[in-house]
Amino acid sequence: MRTIYFHEDDYCQCEVLPLAAKEYCLREMDDIDAFAEEHKEGLFYTDIYMRKDGPHTLRELALRSQQFASALEFLPAFDRVETGYSSYREECEATCARGFSNELAVIWETNEEGFVTALWLVIWVKAENADTVRRIYTALGSLAPLLLADWNLNACVDLTDTAAIEKYLQEQLHTENTI
Repeated sequence: MRTIYFHEDDYCQCEVLPLAAKEYCLREMDDIDAFAEEHKEGLFYTDIYMRKDGPHTLRELALRSQQFASALEFLPAFDRVETGYSSYREECEATCARGFSNELAVIWETNEEGFVTALWLVIWVKAENADTVRRIYTALGSLAPLLLADWNLNACVDLTDTAAIEKYLQEQLHTENTI
């Protein structure tokens, strides 16, 4: 049985949304930066920013789990998805995942009607997996006008735009090489 675990803090940190959410995401990222600057004390922060709900969600695109599974068929499916923190683990109901590891996977949730309501990536880009990551981004963008909102890097990427995907991927590879 293939099981994937994601830390609760990684939930939707690198999420896929309708492309219509781009302006909201850019504004929210600016607000997060301003809040962080205002609450920074040395290496720490005095408060936590909670992202506001956006005006657009994946649910409005009426995409089903099988559509993502088909688009990502080049990635093996996980049988079980778990989340938690420290040593605590719990199974995520109505959650699917495809990928190779806890560092290269696409995870999505569905509602009772079978529509995808949230989708996020757990991907650590390295030179040896760059082609697979590029293929993931492109496959997702082929399903609908989708946006990758990377809340960790404050980046919005139009997944229907191959030049934008390539620029983002190269930035991730550059970051990997400087760590």
